[in-house]
Amino acid sequence: MPDAPIGRPRTIAPHHIAAVALELFTARDFDAVSMDDVAAAAGVSRRSVFRLFPSKGSLVWGGFDEFTERVAAALRAVPADVDGDTAVCSALVTASAFPPDDQDVTRRRLLVIDRNPSLASEGAAQHSALTQVLREAIAERDGVEHADLHVAVRAAARAAEATAALTWWAREGAESPEAVVERALGGSAVRD
Repeated sequence: MPDAPIGRPRTIAPHHIAAVALELFTARDFDAVSMDDVAAAAGVSRRSVFRLFPSKGSLVWGGFDEFTERVAAALRAVPADVDGDTAVCSALVTASAFPPDDQDVTRRRLLVIDRNPSLASEGAAQHSALTQVLREAIAERDGVEHADLHVAVRAAARAAEATAALTWWAREGAESPEAVVERALGGSAVRD
């Protein structure tokens, strides 16, 4: 029986695997790339990929949770006396200021989603989580019930506007992503 390896097991970086997958999805077609292809290109086992990413779509949508967390953090930084819509717009702009190292991966992610409508259903949960964060902020700041129709519609509309703006930025934009989102939202962000 061979000796077991000495030392700690190798750490597998989820961001690395997602970046490799996005390169493959960009070079080929999303549907033409298998999880085995991703594992081989990333230099890890298929099992390791599935342990970190339960589906091929989750390789693409993984960054959306981080974006929602960035929006929530940005909302907490907006002064409490700012109305719901202005606070939400400001938070979406702030969260769209991706660090330079993340912009290429974000652009690829959005382009893969844009080219593959089948991914939309897999991202519904992530989009719903973002809308929920916006909905809670609008209701709390405007002193309105969370279940109010206008709160639900405003939150969903702002989430969709920001998503559409970022997708446009991924395809067309020479500007920064936050400038595109701010322009799409009508310049409603809070100024420092």
